[in-house]
Amino acid sequence: MPIRRDVDRFLREQGVTVQVTVHFDNLQMMKEVVAHGAGVSIMPARVMRKEIAQGRLLPVRIVHRKRKRFNRAAEALVGAASRE
Repeated sequence: MPIRRDVDRFLREQGVTVQVTVHFDNLQMMKEVVAHGAGVSIMPARVMRKEIAQGRLLPVRIVHRKRKRFNRAAEALVGAASRE
């Protein structure tokens, strides 16, 4: 998945180590795992619209611009991923 490669590269460049315990190539399966509280995922908001509207998923917006710091929510997400 192109998004996965981009996220992995970005995290590696930032010195963040992530221990992947489960990997899915299927977006629906990822959404179900997250909805059941068994993990977190980074995915485009457009693929989560229905689940967000149903209250099954909670979006956390992550926007990063070069030479800018993450907002507090993004820092917390990256920090949580690096502690796992």
